[in-house]
Amino acid sequence: MAGVFVINADDLGVSRGATLGIVRAHLDGVVTSASLAPTGGDYQHAVHVTRRDCPDLGIGLHFTLSAGKPVSKPADVPLLVDQQGNFRWEFISLLRTLRLQRSGDLLAQIEIELEAQLQKILADGIVPDHINSERHVHLIPGIFDKVVLAAKRHGIPFVRAGKDISLGIVGIEHFKPVILKGGMLKFMLLQGLTQLNKGKREQVRFCNNFASYIFTGRLDLILKQILVRAPEGVTEIMVHPGIPEESLDVNLGNPGLEHYLTLEDRRRELNACIEARSLKDQLDFCSFRTLARDEHAR
Repeated sequence: MAGVFVINADDLGVSRGATLGIVRAHLDGVVTSASLAPTGGDYQHAVHVTRRDCPDLGIGLHFTLSAGKPVSKPADVPLLVDQQGNFRWEFISLLRTLRLQRSGDLLAQIEIELEAQLQKILADGIVPDHINSERHVHLIPGIFDKVVLAAKRHGIPFVRAGKDISLGIVGIEHFKPVILKGGMLKFMLLQGLTQLNKGKREQVRFCNNFASYIFTGRLDLILKQILVRAPEGVTEIMVHPGIPEESLDVNLGNPGLEHYLTLEDRRRELNACIEARSLKDQLDFCSFRTLARDEHAR
């Protein structure tokens, strides 16, 4: 198969700035797919504006355990929330707990919340074509099993589980900004978890290639290089476009994510998605929805 690209924007509905950036990156750029966060501060607006203005945008679930409040009743998921009712977990704390402790009750509550988030977007008329997650928590073994089962149960064709190809494609000059922010450590950890999930991964569809754990939040540095040099097969490129000043008042109970949404990097990624439109006539762009439909037709 020649190179095919799904340009997926995470954080739809997390904040007004993220939603507006994604809509612009879709209408004026190369974004073909977006991941919707049911716990986000801009969720209802995101559902409305994408249904009205973006009929060709593929939408999936951005499963969230670390920002906002759960969709489930707090009494049903007490292990997931703090005293204010916000999610209490970060990626590392959740990974450590699930890997080192007996965690049956915690996994059961994660499964409850996963189903609640899926039911919420389904009730709002969204038919998800993929699942990924905030901070990639779905790659944590145990959680990944639950996500695979949910995808199969609901007929959701794709789960993010591809191998990051960035390391072998871009030049060394691109790495300094992300190495200083821990991008290489994130890459090694998430690549390792992807390998640990190899057996379960074979039960769902996923893209051959993925970009990029290393460059999360700075895909503007490498987007054109990935588009030009990606190997054959289907490549998912994860982007986070946004309009930072529209996210200044977001309150998610997660200061790190709130700050991230207001960085000028969000506009840099938006501009990179728009500039890459010049390659649209040369490359094959699609959503997970159209990819699944075309595979079924074959």
